Parts: sequence; structure tokens; C-alpha cells
Amino acid sequence: MSDTTPFPLIDAETERLLFALARRERLARDTNDWDGLQAAYWPGSRVRVTWFDGTIEQFVDGSRASVKPGKVHGFHSIDPVRAEQSGDRALVESRGQVLLRPVVEGVECDLVSWCRFVSGFERRDGEWRMAFFDNIYVKDTVIPTLGAFPEIDRELLDGSRVAYRWLSYTNARRGIPVSQDLPGDDREDLVAAFWSDCRAWMQG
Repeated sequence: MSDTTPFPLIDAETERLLFALARRERLARDTNDWDGLQAAYWPGSRVRVTWFDGTIEQFVDGSRASVKPGKVHGFHSIDPVRAEQSGDRALVESRGQVLLRPVVEGVECDLVSWCRFVSGFERRDGEWRMAFFDNIYVKDTVIPTLGAFPEIDRELLDGSRVAYRWLSYTNARRGIPVSQDLPGDDREDLVAAFWSDCRAWMQG
């Protein structure tokens, strides 16, 4: 985590618990375990990804609606690497990937996005659940599964941020606008502002 005065590192037992909860949340999303996904969060918690920014309840509804029979859905790899705690709030940062198989201009492709997942946890009555989920985007790429690279709209692609260029492109082609102000390694100012907000949240 980027900060000159970090909170003390979390104790090992709590770290193991929060790491497990962070992994379980992504597994629930990838396996269409909607009850498990919603139960990982406190009611009204915020989720922000390229295609969505809203509450966990809305995210579950939107994710459920996106599932189509016979379609290859998204998959997340997640490796929690760091946790910090301040009282009843904690942050977990994970390295990870978003693995998708979109059709890009008529060509089936694998889309890989490298991310730093950031999960905010809150303890209430002795129970830890997530209070928000966010990302710092690093880079992404598209690789055709068969055949040649698709003919793309260069103007649309060039208008997207490097940190999540292909996520922006493929969502835009589906009619889903993607904010160009999300935290990403190509914009140090946005990453610094993001961590500042996280630190303020940690302090309550």
C-alpha cells in the first residue's frame, strides 16, 4: 500500500482470516454463488469495477443478469499480499487478474487484466465483512483464441486509458460507458487520491 505513514501491520490470525474472506468473495462471484457473494459484504457496501459502481445489492443483481447459458464467464485470480488494520476497519490489497473471453469485433478473444484488488473490511459485533471492493488497474491485453487479430476501432481504443484499455473498449462496444478516472498505474495522481480516501476511511 502506498503511504509514508502506514498503519501497523495486522496480527497474523486476523490477516489469515481476512485473506481467506477476500478469496472467498471472488470465488463466490466466479461460481455464481449470489447468496455467498452478498453475505461477504455488509448491506449497502460499495463495489466499483469498470462496468459498475454501486451497492453490493445492485452488483449482485447486475452480475446475475449478465450470466447467459453456454457463455464463458469471467474468472478472477486473487493473491492477497498485504493487510493493515485500524480498530474495527482493515484494508487488504491483493494481486490478481480478471480473465474474460469476449468476442471482439466478431473474433473470440481472451482478455486478461492485471489488477491490484483493494478490499475494505469492517468488524461489527465481532464479525468481519467487506465494506467496499475496488481496483487499481495495471494493464490489460487481448489475444485471439483462433485466427488473426480483429480489425478494431483505433479511435475508440486510443481514447481509453492504458491501464484498462481493452476493458474500456469491450465494454464500450457493448454499450457500457467506462469512467476514465478509475485508479490505475498510468495515473499516479488518481492512485494517490485513492489511497488517501482509503486512509481516511480507515480512521473512521
